[in-house]
Amino acid sequence: MSDFNPYQIAYLCGGPERVAQTALYGLHERRRVRIMRALHRVEVVRREADDPVQAAVLDAVPSTGRVLGRVVADAGASPEVTSVGDALKADGLLRRGLAGGLRPTRAGRALRKRFAADAAPRGPARVAALGPAGMAEARLREVFETPDPKPVRVPPPYGAGSGRSAAVMDDGGAASLYHEGGDTWGGGGGGGGGD
Repeated sequence: MSDFNPYQIAYLCGGPERVAQTALYGLHERRRVRIMRALHRVEVVRREADDPVQAAVLDAVPSTGRVLGRVVADAGASPEVTSVGDALKADGLLRRGLAGGLRPTRAGRALRKRFAADAAPRGPARVAALGPAGMAEARLREVFETPDPKPVRVPPPYGAGSGRSAAVMDDGGAASLYHEGGDTWGGGGGGGGGD
């Protein structure tokens, strides 16, 4: 297994999104990103990447943060992750499937079984081989294994122009304040609906 880096293992075992999950997990371990459990929101603490795949993950997170699923999908579709798959294809471990995506060849499937059986005890290499199930921290594993919450739009409680506000979940899953008129609902400029 030492001939393969965690991103190659991740691509063979779970595809491009697993590569993004592995990089995101590595950034979380190094405390460069924060992943909020309740909203499944990823925020960058420090924009410092150790490799191009981590840089692609960080690029997928705007300064306001983004919901986990979108970060993983956007980073998984990045040229940096695509290049991991292309290299494995050139080595004969992946091939084009009927739908156009890359699929493991017989040799790739054999390696995938070996990676799962010989998974590291912890860290990004374990996540690469086993996916979120390989994460030691139960709360983090739960965030990766459950779907992102749906965006919720809460209209002003008393109609437009009432001078009230309501919490709104944006498309990235963050609570923000929807404000109509002069003062805020709930007082003090704060809003309900977020943590």
